[in-house]
Amino acid sequence: MTGQPGSEHISQLADVLWYERQLMEFLLFKLVTANLMLNADERRFVAPSIAEVERVMDEIRRVESERDEVVQRVADELNIEPGSVSLSYLAAAAPEALRATFVDHRDGFMELTSEIEKVTRENRRLATVGLSGIRGTFNLLDPGDNNPIYDASGKPSGSGPRSMTLNEVL
Repeated sequence: MTGQPGSEHISQLADVLWYERQLMEFLLFKLVTANLMLNADERRFVAPSIAEVERVMDEIRRVESERDEVVQRVADELNIEPGSVSLSYLAAAAPEALRATFVDHRDGFMELTSEIEKVTRENRRLATVGLSGIRGTFNLLDPGDNNPIYDASGKPSGSGPRSMTLNEVL
């Protein structure tokens, strides 16, 4: 290793990483909230949940840019490429007082990333299932050219599936 990061930049990087981890934890919370809305079939709350996820993602992107600037300062100080300033590198090269912090960040980011990916996959699956259900509902209203419920003028055609009573459905 060509040198040890100065405590000012390395401390600043540790602070930025703490904030970024808090944001990722909040993102996970928002994704779980969206998952609950999807599981409960609360369609009216899905869009606001997704909008909240987007707001958190916007803040994460902003903080990533800030982190990149701090990483550049640390890399300049060490006279190494910014891509070499990884959490594993920092866990080994940081001043002793901060090494455990970077190990914790590395482990925390890996765990959060895994959880976020899992919830995201489940949300996509639920959204796809929900979309299929919506399409099925629309197909009941317009099953296609073969057997339309309504004609081209919008009047009932008399063909199509017959209405069922509540007792028949139950």
